[in-house]
Amino acid sequence: MIFALGAFDGFHMGHQQLLRTAEERAAKTKTSWGVVTFDGHPQMLFNKESFRFLFSEKERDLLACYYNIPQVVKIPFSRTLADMLPGTFLDLISEANDITGLVVGENFRFGRARLGTPDFLRAECRSRGWSFDQIDPFRIEGEIVSSTAIRGQILRGGVKRADRFLGHPFIVSGKVVRGDGRGRQLGYPTANLMIEPNKLYPARGSYSALAFLNGRWHPVALNVGYNPTFDGARGMRCEAHIADFNQDIYGEKLILFVVDRNRDEMKFSGEQALREQLKKDVTSIKMLAARYLEERIEILSGFEKFLL
Repeated sequence: MIFALGAFDGFHMGHQQLLRTAEERAAKTKTSWGVVTFDGHPQMLFNKESFRFLFSEKERDLLACYYNIPQVVKIPFSRTLADMLPGTFLDLISEANDITGLVVGENFRFGRARLGTPDFLRAECRSRGWSFDQIDPFRIEGEIVSSTAIRGQILRGGVKRADRFLGHPFIVSGKVVRGDGRGRQLGYPTANLMIEPNKLYPARGSYSALAFLNGRWHPVALNVGYNPTFDGARGMRCEAHIADFNQDIYGEKLILFVVDRNRDEMKFSGEQALREQLKKDVTSIKMLAARYLEERIEILSGFEKFLL
């Protein structure tokens, strides 16, 4: 079996090169393929206070289905695993899997003191009789596509550029919980998503998103922020007004595909000024969503069977 090996925080365009190579190598050798990754990103062990996942585990599972990965092996990441010698780690994963080859990115490192380099893997695979493929970084307009670069784009609100690097929209999802009810009072009821710890959210502001509900795509006005118009301390909110949809979805999980940024978060003079802005926002967001649907429907339709 051919395995692509890595953290795979998002299955971005660079990761997709590894997936294609593993699939092609498996086809040539008439075997199957998959991914070996970690349950919990390694950075959570070393940088827990500030590190944020691009995607939650459930979101990453959705992406694995979307990219038709036949097998995903997740290894819980721990201090013991981090301190493990690279050769011992290979013994560990080969005990439970019939490995015949590995595919890694040029910058992949693992094991004690990061001794598990591509050069180490090349020699080790040769000695074990496995194939070995090292994939060069993928670049867009001269910039290397990486999870770090994508995190920076999301934190700046650059979800559209992040989409190009990911090869699919950025995802925000969560259980719908009850909020203050102000959106309904303003005429724009919102689904309030439970904030997931250690999940990366876009910069504060208004965004255009899409949700697949009842067999069709709905434009969504997504607001990420702290509702500065209203007094009182509150944590960050992730509120979604789903256009042309009025069903009760409290307690259900809502998956949003964030496609473009509409504006920065703003503080308004009162409810009337906010209501007028929301009307403008919904009009703008519908246009942005419609444009994305027209341009990227092939990508979005690939998700549909996993969202029913």
